[in-house]
Amino acid sequence: MDAGLYTVAFSAIKQQMRLDVIANNLANINTSGFKADMSDCLVSDPAKFDQKIALDSGKQAESMIDFTQGNIKSTGNALDLALSGGGFFCIETPDGIQYTRKGNFTLNKEGILVTQEGLPVLGDGGKISIDGLNVVVDDKGNILVDEDLAGKIKLVDFSDPSRLAKAGDSLFAPVGSDVAEAEAKDVTVRQGFLERSNVNAVKVMTEMIEALRGYESYQKVMQSMNDVTLKTINDVGRLA
Repeated sequence: MDAGLYTVAFSAIKQQMRLDVIANNLANINTSGFKADMSDCLVSDPAKFDQKIALDSGKQAESMIDFTQGNIKSTGNALDLALSGGGFFCIETPDGIQYTRKGNFTLNKEGILVTQEGLPVLGDGGKISIDGLNVVVDDKGNILVDEDLAGKIKLVDFSDPSRLAKAGDSLFAPVGSDVAEAEAKDVTVRQGFLERSNVNAVKVMTEMIEALRGYESYQKVMQSMNDVTLKTINDVGRLA
């Protein structure tokens, strides 16, 4: 591929990848605990860009996660928990312990505190069993059931959250075996509240318009370059 055309094609594909990231953010604007991907943090060096992979599957996007806190809304549900400040809830999954800010928990048929997907929420002593009617969670994560202590929610944090990757359902998994969790500090548990997505609707729509215009511009440039190439080939053919 011509070097100039390759550079323009790279730029067009990058805009397409931005659109994919933006569309995913927009689709999760009402997902509790969702953290937006930053569409301006994609691979930017054509020399590091795998042309075949990108053209075949749209991969090679190296976006970063925005871990800023979303707004907190009241639900009145005793098992809805929001974290004000840093930190994550710990969730037991088939792939090991993963982390989330999505706190719309419930009880399974055994009375174990679980996510909406049925995955156990971990306390300092393991799974949390709740057997009673009156459930109170204080700002430290202690769970009182009918005024008796039933456990404490395990809250952890990371010195470098960028070492976490999305694992689906607002869960995050550590990237690498050297990622160590630490006790969460300066965090408050709020019962009867949920953290909303941190996606900014106005910003996302603006980014989408910019990406669409950029993609269309690069398409026009590629078409113009292709027209020039065809014209040159045809003119050379006539001279011959």
